[in-house]
Amino acid sequence: MDHEVDEVARVLLQRVGDTSEFIQKAADESLGVMVGSVTPARAMTALMASGVQHRNVLVRKCAAKHLLTVMERIGAEKLLSGTPSSIELLVRTLVKLAQDCHQDTR
Repeated sequence: MDHEVDEVARVLLQRVGDTSEFIQKAADESLGVMVGSVTPARAMTALMASGVQHRNVLVRKCAAKHLLTVMERIGAEKLLSGTPSSIELLVRTLVKLAQDCHQDTR
């Protein structure tokens, strides 16, 4: 599923922003399964690309929650041993989430 993760994450994150609470919950659970089933690095890039920049607060909150799960799976040592550009992107993303207007996203 690694080659499909970008599109799947994008669609599921859009469904999290749906008005139906049932669909939101199902999309959130599906994202959790996806995060556990694919390569952590692929899940992390897909969540950062599709969810962190989204206008909907619920989407950003969900993306932040699953991004935290992925980062815990990878571990701090491995996250910080990447290329300088990947570390910079990760830090910028984390700063953006930490400064989010919604408390649950932070």
